[in-house]
Parts: sequence; C-alpha cells; structure tokens
Amino acid sequence: MTEVIVVLDELDDAQTVRVVDLLKGHGLEVFKVDNDESIVDGTIESDKVKLLKDVESVRFVRSILTYTVDYPPGDPRDKDGLDDDDT
Repeated sequence: MTEVIVVLDELDDAQTVRVVDLLKGHGLEVFKVDNDESIVDGTIESDKVKLLKDVESVRFVRSILTYTVDYPPGDPRDKDGLDDDDT
C-alpha cells in the first residue's frame, strides 16, 4: 500500500467531487479532501499509483509512504492466500 498526496488543478467544489470520484474508481481510499489547497490525501495499492497520474485535472501524485499489508486468509483484500503457518 502507498500513502499519497494527489495535487489537483484549481477546481470548483463540483469539479473536485467529480475528480475525487474518478480517483476512487482507480482504487484510492480517500482520507481527506482540501479543495482550498487542491489536495487529496489517501492510500492505494502500490501498483496502482501510476493510474492516478492519468486522471483528468491531476497535476501530480506524491508517494509519501509505502508499506506491506498482510490481510488474513479469507479477507477479500488478501492477495497471497494462506500463510505458511496455515498449511
């Protein structure tokens, strides 16, 4: 997972809502939207960060922190299946 700050063009509230919806559609879990500063904070799977850069009205994407998340087996977000201890 990667925590990101997405910097947008200067947009009105309705435009910002539309762009945030597009970002969410690419997998961004949004924590905060600051329309006055044109910034969106959130997390996304690391391999999807590059998709955010191509969204309309995105100036740039800054990766802040990347970390590994090991969801338990059975969780729909689990990517690696059973743990070695579970076999």
